[in-house]
Amino acid sequence: MAHDNRRFINAVSWIIRTGVPDRDLPPEYGDWKHTHRRFCRWRDRDVWKTRAAEVIGELDTQWLMIDATYSKVHTEGCRAVGGNQAIGRTKGDSIPKSPLL
Repeated sequence: MAHDNRRFINAVSWIIRTGVPDRDLPPEYGDWKHTHRRFCRWRDRDVWKTRAAEVIGELDTQWLMIDATYSKVHTEGCRAVGGNQAIGRTKGDSIPKSPLL
């Protein structure tokens, strides 16, 4: 077992968090080639799966919620053809849709 596990885990976390290529790993995390090689060895031995299973444990779905809300974008927001329309007016911009407007 290597003595620099913490530095290796931090290096992998940094790469995943930033989304940069392995070659852009800062030198304080060690050589990117060694980090990549060790990451692949752990992947091939399913170390990542077992560690994730230990951390996650059994999934509790009692409080699982799915957010199905959405927001409707005005035609100007999606650059649709049709021109600038005032909210609350008809397309011809002559008669209000509501008598209160």
